[in-house]
Amino acid sequence: MKKLFKFLVFLVVLGVVAFGVAMFFTSDLTSTADNFFKSIKNGNYNEASKYLSVNFKQATTMEQLKRALPASRFKNYKDCSFTTREANADGTGKLKGKINFTDGSAIPVAITLIKENDSWKIDHITLPRSGILRSSSTETNAPQQNRDDIVFIVKETMRKLGNAIATGYYSDFYSYTAPQFQRSVSLEKIEKAFKPFKSVPIDWKSVGNLNPAIQKKEKDKRGVLKVLGYFPSQPRKVGFDFEYYKNNGKWQVVGVFLKLQD
Repeated sequence: MKKLFKFLVFLVVLGVVAFGVAMFFTSDLTSTADNFFKSIKNGNYNEASKYLSVNFKQATTMEQLKRALPASRFKNYKDCSFTTREANADGTGKLKGKINFTDGSAIPVAITLIKENDSWKIDHITLPRSGILRSSSTETNAPQQNRDDIVFIVKETMRKLGNAIATGYYSDFYSYTAPQFQRSVSLEKIEKAFKPFKSVPIDWKSVGNLNPAIQKKEKDKRGVLKVLGYFPSQPRKVGFDFEYYKNNGKWQVVGVFLKLQD
């Protein structure tokens, strides 16, 4: 009986150590979440945005963030408690638990995070009633569209590229492309490649608002999705050949080509 007791004590101690290790490796994730909600509590949404991923901020406006997480509610924020904490080797993480308020109430929350420049950033927040806040959030005033909807993805790519062509500023489009693309193609190369299109008498800012005619879409063995087609712009159509690769659940541009068609 004495030996059995010692064995059970060892199991309990081992369990405590394992829990402590898990808490250590996920402490940065929980700090990111807590600091984010503390910033909302203080009404400082600009500070809160520092804890959001690039993808989240590109697709979610400040107004959307304020509507989903109103300061009037979060001024009573107390803390977060999580029953699920995961930090994965691929640079993704997950938290699941609840947000606690000083008035004694609580709401369930699930948060997906990604690592950017060695720091954890929030990429996806699921809350009750307010729905889903994520890097793929769609406009609340527009019809809901699935991020994986090819038409939506192609239109978003053309909107960003068209605006770059029209204005001559490509930084926003470039930040929209995949890290794999940016490692092999510089911003200067993009500017040089698409600069000639600006002289073509097409309303480049509105091309991406048109519905594209998709003539071909296929995924190769590397996981690259290739989409070909054209936008029915005037006086000439804008043909496109876009390639995408999925990073952290989001399709990102890894190849882009335009061609004018009669």
